[in-house]
Amino acid sequence: MKATFSLLFLILAITCTVISQDTQYQKFIIQHYQNGMAVKDCNNKMSIINKRYNHNHCKEVNSVISTSTTNLINAVCDKAGEPYTMRDGRVLRRSLQQFRVITCTRKGGSDLPPCEYKGSDSVRNIVIDCNADKLPVHYEEGHIL
Repeated sequence: MKATFSLLFLILAITCTVISQDTQYQKFIIQHYQNGMAVKDCNNKMSIINKRYNHNHCKEVNSVISTSTTNLINAVCDKAGEPYTMRDGRVLRRSLQQFRVITCTRKGGSDLPPCEYKGSDSVRNIVIDCNADKLPVHYEEGHIL
């Protein structure tokens, strides 16, 4: 009985870990990509992000690439991007082409739900960090180039 309980607990722990942890790339896609998104969609998109990653707190700002494909975004980590050195010395990737980006900014001072967001629309080169597999894992906010 004790061995069965231990094995069951181990399987449950592994399953919960796998289910609850998105890869960095999956998290990037969920937070920063939605083809066809419009500024009016900010409240809905941010509700999903806040519940999933911010433990029901309201993230202050988040940018979403809205007119592209994941393949074009991923390519910025390779031939469709160039090295971009940040002031702090980190070397990220800057897209060679521009993307349509919706930036959702929290209204009001509180970071507790209910959260309301105002969306703004821009076309810009994106600056991202990539992993060893040449997949995006971080969107650098505030770089309208």
